[in-house]
Amino acid sequence: MKLKAITIALLAGTMASGIADACTSVAWNTDLGTFTSRTMDWMESTKPVLGNINKGDIRAIQGNGLGDKYTVKYDMVAVLAYGELVADGVNSEGLQVNALFYPDMTMKKATKGSEVTQFTVAEYLLASYASVDEVVKALPSIEFASIDMEGMPVEMKLHWSVTDKSGDRLVIEMDEDGINTYRGEDAMVMTNDPSMKIQLEQLKEVEPRFKDATRDTDYGSIGNGNSHSRFLHANYFMSHLEKPTSITNGMMKLSTVPYRVPVDAPYKDFGHGMSGYATEYTITQSLETGDTVFEYNFDENWNTIQFNVYDMMGKDFRMPLDKSYMAKF
Repeated sequence: MKLKAITIALLAGTMASGIADACTSVAWNTDLGTFTSRTMDWMESTKPVLGNINKGDIRAIQGNGLGDKYTVKYDMVAVLAYGELVADGVNSEGLQVNALFYPDMTMKKATKGSEVTQFTVAEYLLASYASVDEVVKALPSIEFASIDMEGMPVEMKLHWSVTDKSGDRLVIEMDEDGINTYRGEDAMVMTNDPSMKIQLEQLKEVEPRFKDATRDTDYGSIGNGNSHSRFLHANYFMSHLEKPTSITNGMMKLSTVPYRVPVDAPYKDFGHGMSGYATEYTITQSLETGDTVFEYNFDENWNTIQFNVYDMMGKDFRMPLDKSYMAKF
């Protein structure tokens, strides 16, 4: 069932009106525009909700009602995690931001109410800027700081991909030496740790094998869920994508590129014994048309829905994405 019909029902009144992720995010520039796909991999459900934040809204700059207030400049439609925290979103100008887990994040602690925190970077960029170029120019003037928030399973350390409908793309990382950014072709694939600098250096060692590879070629990935293997996996399969024949074809092709971490597979010890770390959802979008496919597969729910973010701008809704809206026959 397409979400458009459900959204209409929402607007008619049938429903009332922190981010944690270690994932893979990819972007593909084509003659039909820019496509993106990302997986949200985590140890528990983030209880994602599809919702809007509208031009003129007054928001808390640190998240969860904390810090100074600011006014939203652009409409956005976003996947909200753990309540009202923007994990993934697109604004009315075609700017998209994804937040991914980054254990190496280094950010001073918030000491006043004016800082943008790790929980609100995605929201603030979408609310304030229309393009990657605007974000790049603004970054030196934005004050960032970290806060702790109750209810999170681990300390939230993040980095961000920023993509616009022109095809420009940026990865932002907060490291010990300050803010590091990666732009253009260097930013088309991202996972988690280590830093993009190290990931790109390691990619150069195996990339020559990509061109003439077969199914038996060792292209560097060990085929496991760790972030470096996922980074190489996505780069390898991205390198073999052929020209899309339609918007749907392009989205479908790109959605197959990110490695999906299997359910129940041992992943990492976060201090409480070995934990699983499965792909909670995958979201694939055309920034040119706004077409979106969202697939949720976690716990008891398996839910795939289609919607168009540009058609939903400026509306007023909250839609749980971890519930199935499949018609029952």
